Amino acid sequence: MGGSSSSKLQDKHVVIVGGGYGGITLANHLKGKCKFTLIDPRETFHHTIGGLRAVVEKGYSNLIFIPYAPTFGESFKQGKAVSVDTTAKKVVLETGDEISYDYLVLATGSSGVFPVKIDLSVTDASEAMEMYNSYVDKIDAAKDIVIIGGGPVGIELAGEIATDKKDKKITIIHSRSALINNGTFNDKFKKRLRKGLQAKGVEILFEQKVSNLAELPPDGSARCTVKTDKGSEVEADLVFACIGLKTNSSAYSEAFSDKLDEIGCLKVDEFLRVEGYTDVFAIGDCSAADGEAKLAFKASVHAEVVAQNLQLHEDGKHLKTYKPPINMIVVPLGRNGGVAQMGNSIVVGNMITKIVKSKHLFTSRYWGDMGQEMPTNVK
Repeated sequence: MGGSSSSKLQDKHVVIVGGGYGGITLANHLKGKCKFTLIDPRETFHHTIGGLRAVVEKGYSNLIFIPYAPTFGESFKQGKAVSVDTTAKKVVLETGDEISYDYLVLATGSSGVFPVKIDLSVTDASEAMEMYNSYVDKIDAAKDIVIIGGGPVGIELAGEIATDKKDKKITIIHSRSALINNGTFNDKFKKRLRKGLQAKGVEILFEQKVSNLAELPPDGSARCTVKTDKGSEVEADLVFACIGLKTNSSAYSEAFSDKLDEIGCLKVDEFLRVEGYTDVFAIGDCSAADGEAKLAFKASVHAEVVAQNLQLHEDGKHLKTYKPPINMIVVPLGRNGGVAQMGNSIVVGNMITKIVKSKHLFTSRYWGDMGQEMPTNVK
């Protein structure tokens, strides 16, 4: 970039709310180009892609929490954003601190259930690591494990446990007639996932909804009976409810109440700006840009487009249109393989899936992206 165009952006302050995959990608792109502040309630980036392995491999949790401060220094602010004032152009934190912006990028992500997500109230990395390690012990002690939900998270969790803990009886209870509800992915892909799980001894109950979810111990503290609306009863020592991500919209829901879709995502234009605004963008899970396909790699693509558009806007040039990347999903069934779909029709199995994702879960990549050395005290 030329000096004159760069200097225009250097005079601006970009505030990024949320340090997930999109947030850290954008922050890295803005280094040396402008003043920015990355805000997140936690002190560390949570590499959620590795969370499912962290409940079967003791010590793997050390690898999925990467501190922000060594990467972003004073450009990182730990805190919870609670509101946005678009008139004064400020983000308000739970502490009462106010951070002014020239541009605001909302990257607040989504919440879900452990082990792929951790409640935002858990801000200390050591506490989160201990949660993962405690579940390694719980899985080791369990004989019968029930996973509620046959989406990517439930499938990957079943695959991780079945691969490393072959003595466990694992049952997936899924409300639909095929694995993965997203209609973007084809029948061949879904059938190969089913066969891969069944080859590992995983039983799948299709078209059944758990009817007593509220009565089930969420922490494996007691053996229980999981009941379904079709009359099935499955005994379990441990139950994982891998259902339903919720958009983290509390920080912006009041300021942008008329810009939300039915699940709290922000409606954006073709440049990923929140509709009606030229200085506010939304990326990742809190953006409605990709509909139901909420994937980590898409958050990073959003961030790259926004980084370019911030510069283009300052240069007075036409902004770059966001074009959704090719449909792609890679679902490991443990560390040795899985199934992936690329485009609308290409489906591949264990060898390519292992190389692309299953073996390493992109863990070393994100330590590299954060400019830090990955710990070597686990395999």
